[in-house]
Amino acid sequence: MKTVPSSTAKIADAPFAAGLPPGLILFLSWLIPGLGFLLCARKARAATQFVMVTATFGLGLALHGGVAWPSWNPSSDGFNLINNFTFIIQMGAGLPALASLVSHACDPAFAVMPPGAPTIWSILGGIPYHAYYELGGYYMIVAGGLNYFAICNVYDRLIRPTDRYQPQERGEEAAPAKS
Repeated sequence: MKTVPSSTAKIADAPFAAGLPPGLILFLSWLIPGLGFLLCARKARAATQFVMVTATFGLGLALHGGVAWPSWNPSSDGFNLINNFTFIIQMGAGLPALASLVSHACDPAFAVMPPGAPTIWSILGGIPYHAYYELGGYYMIVAGGLNYFAICNVYDRLIRPTDRYQPQERGEEAAPAKS
């Protein structure tokens, strides 16, 4: 008889997320790092994930990094495939990355920012010609990757748990997992 370890519970067992569709939980987990775990009553994991992603992203902001919209047209002079992949991974950080992207779009160079706009926009957008801009962007990549992994963890552990963890006796091989 196979049993699922107690650390792997179904989402229906979670008191807060029982009525929410799994796709919404994954979206909210992306938008606010750690919220998917919180909705599934995993408070310690939620707090850890939130602190890790926001602190790493905040360090990237402190180093004057920012999220910029890349050129998606391969025939454009500004096209760079690495920038496109970087953008996709940075956007994994959710709401902090969206705020940085919007503030970058409000840059005076784009002539979108209204006169007298708060300086928070300039802080969130980064300073592209600063010496540490690339390093700050790297920390934002790490923050986005951390949140992507957390979203996958919410899916694997809570939305689609399996009995892949099988007990093994010393000297015996485990039975093949059911598909």
